[in-house]
Amino acid sequence: MSEFSGLMSVLAEIRPKNDLGHPFCENLRSGDWMIDYVSGRLISRSGNIAEVGKWLQAMFFYLKQIPRYLIPCYFDAILIGAYTTLLDVAWKQMSSFVRNGSTFVKHLSLGSVQMCGVGRCPCLPLLSPSLRDVPYRLNEITKEKEQCCVSMAAGLPHFSSGLFRCWGRDTFISFRGMLLLTGRYLEARNIILAFAGTLRHGLIPNLLGEGTYARYNCRDAVWWWLQCIQDYCKMVPSGLDILKCPVSRMYPTDDSAPLPAGTLDQPLFEVIQEAMQRHMQGIQFRERNAGPQIDRNMKDEDGSAVEIVGMCKSAVRWLLELSKKNIFPYNEVQVRRHGKTVAVSYDEWNRKLQNSFEKLFHVSEDPSDPEEKHPNLVHKRGIYKDSYGASSPWCDYQLRPNFTIAMVVAPELFTAEKAWKALEIAEKKLLGPLGMKTLDPDDMVYCGVYDNDLDNDNYNLAKGFNYHQGPEWLWPIGYFLRAKLYFSKLMGPETAAKTVFLVKNVLSRHYVHLERSPWKGLPELTNENGQYCPFSCETQAWSMATALETIYDL
Repeated sequence: MSEFSGLMSVLAEIRPKNDLGHPFCENLRSGDWMIDYVSGRLISRSGNIAEVGKWLQAMFFYLKQIPRYLIPCYFDAILIGAYTTLLDVAWKQMSSFVRNGSTFVKHLSLGSVQMCGVGRCPCLPLLSPSLRDVPYRLNEITKEKEQCCVSMAAGLPHFSSGLFRCWGRDTFISFRGMLLLTGRYLEARNIILAFAGTLRHGLIPNLLGEGTYARYNCRDAVWWWLQCIQDYCKMVPSGLDILKCPVSRMYPTDDSAPLPAGTLDQPLFEVIQEAMQRHMQGIQFRERNAGPQIDRNMKDEDGSAVEIVGMCKSAVRWLLELSKKNIFPYNEVQVRRHGKTVAVSYDEWNRKLQNSFEKLFHVSEDPSDPEEKHPNLVHKRGIYKDSYGASSPWCDYQLRPNFTIAMVVAPELFTAEKAWKALEIAEKKLLGPLGMKTLDPDDMVYCGVYDNDLDNDNYNLAKGFNYHQGPEWLWPIGYFLRAKLYFSKLMGPETAAKTVFLVKNVLSRHYVHLERSPWKGLPELTNENGQYCPFSCETQAWSMATALETIYDL
């Protein structure tokens, strides 16, 4: 279906105006190149896609017999018939939420079709040979059977294929919206297990690179992965069965060479436990192939990030619940401290997070609050810090939208009144037409225009260094709106009703953009105040995913 979307966007401009003078119509009248290209590129693929190509080829045989001036009209008729049929087939295979949903829901769900697919070369590491229901195909070149699992592109056009297609953060931020809410449970299972096989240093990779070229250069991908396992277990029928599924460990130790699939299998629950244990112990390593330039050219991100603490709380709480029901076979992690093995129970870990979160992260509205370590750095009160314990303490006090992620995954950490106040400040300062400002515009390093071509001596801006310092990203708006919906219900029915109105009003702008987009998607980010950013992906998986999640919560 994605094979047709680009053409349909062009034809949708021509059709209502009957613009037969359009260059595309002239191309069709001049010869058969486009006609043969449409069918030929599908025939070159295997399986059902090739069959669609053969059907089109048969239809185009008759198309070529008519007078050339009629070809644009009937080319459109053939394509729109095939396209609408494919849309119906896709939606009928999705969840009832999509099948019975609004036009907006249906269009957002097509992001799952757009971003999730199988290419000529596998993008995921191979799954365990002992895992059931793994899709296989015959390799057209080697004639050998090979796995052909669906992978998820981060966005288009920059991350469509090859080494840079799959990213841990992007995949699992998008996971619930693109795969679970659309009912693509088998693909969801396989992606969870494929990434599980690449666990190293207790981390899930950022860039996947089929596992053999994985880059372990982000702290939060593993926590998004754990959150998605929890979501899978709760949303999929018999979802808890995934905890016993075999995971082929590519790197059973930090220094392992990549092992072939099936060499060492572990159940998923053991991989989860290893991730939790490594984080409690502490993670320290040098990224492979980094060389000395990693210390010259990379900026530390330190401190305890608010969204990671929230996702950690969510994971610990869930594992505690499972261990009490004897579903998860561990109730503690064991770590080495001062030469001794110390056990920390999930119950203790959960309580410590619960008891310390607001005390450490909330910026009190009382200037004389004795808990505040750096009152001189406070420039907004009533917010939640972006981090705690950063080596540059002023970074802790920056207003960013990340705290809303913690609100959604671990709302029990927040006092309703304080949470609502912080959300009101975020709405006033960060909410843009399509996305959320990634930094408070009152901050001294704020810059809302992302220009990756800028090559000057301004350290804060050159070559797009302000990527996360102001441009308005779309995916956080989903978490902001979901947090508003949750806490508005605790503030009373009148507030809840006003919030529903706000959410629908905000999402209406996304609907308009989606309807008008030739890419049939929502972008990665915009510049300040919703201005178009030419360096953004035109359509991004997580942007559509979190919008879909917000509608689901409505």
